[in-house]
Amino acid sequence: MRLFILLFLVSFHFGCKNEIAEIREVLEGDLPAEIAFDVEIHYTDSSRLKVRVEAPIMERERRGSRMVEHFTDGVFAEFFDGQEQLVSWVQSDRAIRNDTEKKIYLYDNVILINITGDTLMTEELIWDERAERIYNNRFFRFSNANEEIYGYRFNSNQEFTEYSFSRGAGLLNPESVSGSGGN
Repeated sequence: MRLFILLFLVSFHFGCKNEIAEIREVLEGDLPAEIAFDVEIHYTDSSRLKVRVEAPIMERERRGSRMVEHFTDGVFAEFFDGQEQLVSWVQSDRAIRNDTEKKIYLYDNVILINITGDTLMTEELIWDERAERIYNNRFFRFSNANEEIYGYRFNSNQEFTEYSFSRGAGLLNPESVSGSGGN
């Protein structure tokens, strides 16, 4: 009996041998997509909630060494301040997150709103996770209770409490023009 067990273990050991080249080929190649439903992702910093993302569908695929996540059926994200208070939110019809770049590209019917009611509407918005910035170089419409601005090139902190525009035109309230948004 001992001889049988020994022979089994020896044959099992040799049967499971993988060559380094084969392992590399599998690890560096494209993998089939993973699909998740009713996704909720929390981004934290020092155990404090910074961003909460919800999506009905997320497809994750690996392309070589980078991971890409597709939110094909819309995405909704909430941004929080240092005290974990909700300060802004964004939604779009679709989005793509590139894990290597640490950027999320929001597309189609993008709406960004902060707690004071400032609203940005555009067809594309880029959220840079590392820089904690939101920006675009596309056409946008910004509005609040006193102003309506149309333009190109928008830049903001990810909380949408400090922002700037360039190449814009619209109806401005002269008392609120101060070089940064919000207050």
